[in-house]
Amino acid sequence: MLSRVADALYWMARYSERTQTNAHILQGQLLNMLEQSGKEHEYIDHWEAILNICASKEEYLSCFEKIRVNPLIEYLLFSKKNCNALLTTVSAIRENARVTRDSIPTELWELQNAFYLSLKEEIMGRQMPIPIIVLNSFLQNVRKTSLTVTGLIEGSMDRDLPFYFMQVGKWMERAEKTIRMILIVLEQHKHVTIPMSEIDGAFLLELSEATESYLRKHHQANLLCVVQYLLQDKHFPRSFMFCLQKLEEAFIHIEKDSLSERFLVLHSPLKSSIFAMMNMDLWNFTIEDIILLMEERLRQCIEFSQTFATVYYLNEPSIQP
Repeated sequence: MLSRVADALYWMARYSERTQTNAHILQGQLLNMLEQSGKEHEYIDHWEAILNICASKEEYLSCFEKIRVNPLIEYLLFSKKNCNALLTTVSAIRENARVTRDSIPTELWELQNAFYLSLKEEIMGRQMPIPIIVLNSFLQNVRKTSLTVTGLIEGSMDRDLPFYFMQVGKWMERAEKTIRMILIVLEQHKHVTIPMSEIDGAFLLELSEATESYLRKHHQANLLCVVQYLLQDKHFPRSFMFCLQKLEEAFIHIEKDSLSERFLVLHSPLKSSIFAMMNMDLWNFTIEDIILLMEERLRQCIEFSQTFATVYYLNEPSIQP
């Protein structure tokens, strides 16, 4: 498989995962806004956390004087100044799908192309700010399309190199996002004494789409318990451990030779992370220790992505909406 095709498959999967996750996060927060109408001070901290998870607070504040809800929503969804804005990531998905048309189901390319064109037409014809109810419908459409894409990939693609390069992109993006969510929520509340309130735990569960899964297994949403669940649960598809296991599975299928240099370069640090995660008991850590641990895990995720890109000569494309 050509390097440029592998590159496009990998980044298409990363952007798809990013788009789906960010759409979920924003939709959840918009619904909270409707429920807490007139109480902006009660959810502005959550907006700040979402900004740090979905984009960059520093880059946002270089364009705006302070965090205000309407400019922030527009920045996260449509701004050309934000490289992770939803419209930008959807554009990147479509462009990478175009490059890989010979390696993915035709229906998948047609869906991505039509969705981008309809999305762009819909947004360009509206005045800002867009009403919250309209935005909620818009984000729901994004999420439904993302789920349809996931179904097409899982149900239609052969289990060969294109599929597994997309799997690496998906699970690498999800692992990094899970760690980032945990880190941001902990940093906002690092001066709170453990055990921390269930409000923070519920917020983290909502961000990570883990509420139903978690509450089937646990009765309390204490933040520390939620963090341990999102790090170590082997069965929840958005836990860090689950992502690492899926990455290991994808590498085995891509290389097929467990003694090859490329496999060893990628697999050794991954196996080490899995072992460390399995044997970690967060109740023996202070909140500051856990934050440092999450910072280290995030750094390792970024380095691991860079190593994978270097080994397979993958370069992130520069895509503008």
